[in-house]
Amino acid sequence: MDQGLNPPPAVPEMYAGRRSFGAFGSGVISVLLFGSLFVLPVIGVFVAPLGLVPVLQYTARHRSGVAAWGWVVLLLGVIVALAGTTIAIVFFAGYVTMIALPSLTIEQWGRGGWTDGRWILIAGGAGLVLVLLTVTVLAWPRSPMQWTAGWLGSMGTQALDFYKKIGVSTGRLQLALDASERNLTWILPSVPVAYLAAVLFWIRLRLPLIGFGWQPVPFEAYRNDDWLAVGFVLGGLGTLFAGGTLRWMAVNLLGAALILYFIQGLAMIRAHLVRYVGRGWFVRWGVALLCLQVPLPAFVAALGIVDSFHSLRPTRSDDE
Repeated sequence: MDQGLNPPPAVPEMYAGRRSFGAFGSGVISVLLFGSLFVLPVIGVFVAPLGLVPVLQYTARHRSGVAAWGWVVLLLGVIVALAGTTIAIVFFAGYVTMIALPSLTIEQWGRGGWTDGRWILIAGGAGLVLVLLTVTVLAWPRSPMQWTAGWLGSMGTQALDFYKKIGVSTGRLQLALDASERNLTWILPSVPVAYLAAVLFWIRLRLPLIGFGWQPVPFEAYRNDDWLAVGFVLGGLGTLFAGGTLRWMAVNLLGAALILYFIQGLAMIRAHLVRYVGRGWFVRWGVALLCLQVPLPAFVAALGIVDSFHSLRPTRSDDE
């Protein structure tokens, strides 16, 4: 399957003159930026991914970036072992998933000459495993679904209390929470996986600016790795025939696969639009926001699945 140019099987080199904060400084900055996700969640959603930048700058300058994020992971692991609180576990798992994992896989991407799709599959799959493992640890000895239902109920109660204090009617909000609680109990781990996928695609095209010596393929040329079909099939079969925790895992595996197929569907649509309206920001955001309107996500994901087996991209004969 043609996915465009692959990175050379060598450790990437930094552009000359690029500043580096050193291993310790890069780790500290990454923790502070990632921590904004817990201090100011609304703003932190956009600030936290910036924690990848100093770590990747260090990675691009050296043989390995482990020195920049490894000591942070070790320190957070010690805090988890000593405190054992939910917030410590979530912070540790979040940092590993959003900072350490992308950095490590990008490093291996440069060494192994992976395609863009294979890197996304490996990084996203590892992120899904970490999220499922974290929820399982937090839920023990209860099932992940029971713990998630209790957590959602607690968050919903806090939200209702907040709106009541500021004088906002909560009738419709209560109905919405009740309607979504059952589905979210099963698919909640897919939400951080979708966020991770967005971060991976955001940082992917900025790797040359950070200092890595290869050019990822344009978004309209992106294709998922062939092995994603295996996850899609296993997730679908597990959703239909498994039960309990195994079904919960299968549902989220299926959800993660559909997220990546949705992205490939967007890439296919973009490939057609580029021929007529270019690559402006309004094309990217306009199409993405339009395709997020229900029921279009399912349709776009279906297009991505079809495009994986039979290319729907424009060909030279189409232009002729």
